[in-house]
Amino acid sequence: MKKLSKTLFEQLNNYMNTDARPLEKSIFNYYFNDSSGDDILDSLEAFQNTDGGFGKGIEPDFKLIKSSPMATSIGLRHLSKLDNSDRAQNMIAKAVEYLETTFDSNRNGWYSVPSIVNNYPHAPWWEFRNDINMTVIDYSWGNPTAELIGYVYKYKKYLNKLDIYSLRNYAITNLNKRTEFNSEHEIISYINMYNTLDEEFSSQIVDTLKLAVSKLVNINQCEWINYVPTPLKFINLDSKNFFGIESKFIDQNLDYLIDGLEENGKILPTWQWDKYLEAWKIAKIEWMGILTLEALLSLLKFNRI
Repeated sequence: MKKLSKTLFEQLNNYMNTDARPLEKSIFNYYFNDSSGDDILDSLEAFQNTDGGFGKGIEPDFKLIKSSPMATSIGLRHLSKLDNSDRAQNMIAKAVEYLETTFDSNRNGWYSVPSIVNNYPHAPWWEFRNDINMTVIDYSWGNPTAELIGYVYKYKKYLNKLDIYSLRNYAITNLNKRTEFNSEHEIISYINMYNTLDEEFSSQIVDTLKLAVSKLVNINQCEWINYVPTPLKFINLDSKNFFGIESKFIDQNLDYLIDGLEENGKILPTWQWDKYLEAWKIAKIEWMGILTLEALLSLLKFNRI
């Protein structure tokens, strides 16, 4: 079993504190250098708009300044790990207010980004298409709606009008009627919802999530250099359920991350943009910080450092 060497970890410590964005830097230092969670909240506040939603490029593949449900899902993903503080709760309350305001009753959920996303540099899959009145991401109802339902359910005390119980039930039914699964991101969004639900309700989707993961996970290491859903994409730091992914494939994925860190001193993105190439140069650097942090948190979870 490979482990990340102390020497390489110190190099990565320097990398994360020098080259990563303040957000990823603060999260890294929270888990590895006993830093305060307030530093993470400071970084998150820079991405939260006055309407309570998140934007300002928190997701580096679209540089939309204004708020979007997709960016807000990322903000809440981080805040949910720090929600024992009044400051985080205040930020969460504002985000829930934004989500309640932007809820689309016809969709029974949220579209990922508004059309104004096209006015800012973005990856091709974030292009708002007028012919379908959404992005191609939005073909998958659950991305980010399932994850957002989970957070709104968890923080339902801040709601004024949204019927979160009906929404929760709709999301569960929507998943359980599926036999085909086309988007790993939608299933990851559902996994994030699963992690927020009471056991009474999370247990209702666990079998379908296992089926979905079994069909989507890519266990062919020779293909991991491409943009594919590797085993660890379905497992985050807080995961207790691995949805049927065998430990040998998790171990192979962990070894693969260590190999990549040894070779490059960071984790490189497996995708690129086809235009806005100057903005992509910056986004690529931001993604390297995000992906390297994700790798290190996976290694931490499985005691590989």
